[in-house]
Amino acid sequence: MIEVTVSKNDSNQRFDRYLKKLFVNAQLSVIYKNIRKKNFKINGKRAHKDDVLKENDIIKMYITDKDYKKWTYDKKVYEFKEKLNIVYEDDNIIIMDKPSGVLTHSASKKDYGNNMVDYMISYLYKEKKVNPKDKTFIPAVVNRLDRNTSGLLIGAKNHDSLIALNEAIRKRKIDKFYLTLVKGKVEDDFEAKFNITKNENKNKIKKSKNGTTILTDFKVLSTNGKFSELECKLITGKTHQIRFSLKNSNHPILGDPKYGDLNINKMFSQLTGEKSQILLAYKLKFNYMDGLEYLNGKEFISNSIDRFNKIRDEVYNEL
Repeated sequence: MIEVTVSKNDSNQRFDRYLKKLFVNAQLSVIYKNIRKKNFKINGKRAHKDDVLKENDIIKMYITDKDYKKWTYDKKVYEFKEKLNIVYEDDNIIIMDKPSGVLTHSASKKDYGNNMVDYMISYLYKEKKVNPKDKTFIPAVVNRLDRNTSGLLIGAKNHDSLIALNEAIRKRKIDKFYLTLVKGKVEDDFEAKFNITKNENKNKIKKSKNGTTILTDFKVLSTNGKFSELECKLITGKTHQIRFSLKNSNHPILGDPKYGDLNINKMFSQLTGEKSQILLAYKLKFNYMDGLEYLNGKEFISNSIDRFNKIRDEVYNEL
């Protein structure tokens, strides 16, 4: 018999959903068969699939230790080749600087242990900054950056903060700002609005009359006449939004292999050693969030600003 005490992060969910998360290696038919056979009890009473779990509920599982180990997942701890670059951390959230070339999430099995989510989870487990009693809750990253875009990622360390952050992003209560270098002289701030769809075969987006609307604000920070430094504020948040919008505004990002100018990219790479777009998610601003009110009005800045400025100066002086 296995006995489990429900933690706060595992509470407020249906019992069958809890079991699906807990027994990730078990077929659904096996889970529901064990529920029907009365092999689970909650606080001494027969468990039903639609029972809602509360914190400190006692679950007794009349199954073998062998089956329990076979059905549950193994919380692996992966080693990050570099030290995790933490910009801010408290009991609820963690904000990290993602380097260019690293995935946010795993895209396939070969990426397991080689992405920011796994690095974050490993750090939190190793440092004992998450509750070891949690059986189904796993810390998560709530925003996403392309592999070759660097900058700030937000992680949720508990269930309540995950709900609050996801709701804030849905309601656009977290402002996300990027820095980039583009081809051409940009004299005035502008707004870029397009309707787009995704070309799955090429992993690119394209214009479409009936597609999803993307909207981005661009502010000019500097220019040397040939190239310009822009601050980009996402109003909507779609894959490749900034890169596509700048290409279709005749100011492609330097180094961008999908949407950029091939000739300029070659010179940019030879000068700086960069192999991809120069795009940094450099600032986050939290606005009137429910559940994490202490963050309201706070701004967080990437630790990679100096690196970006160095590349900008090289481009301005040499190209």
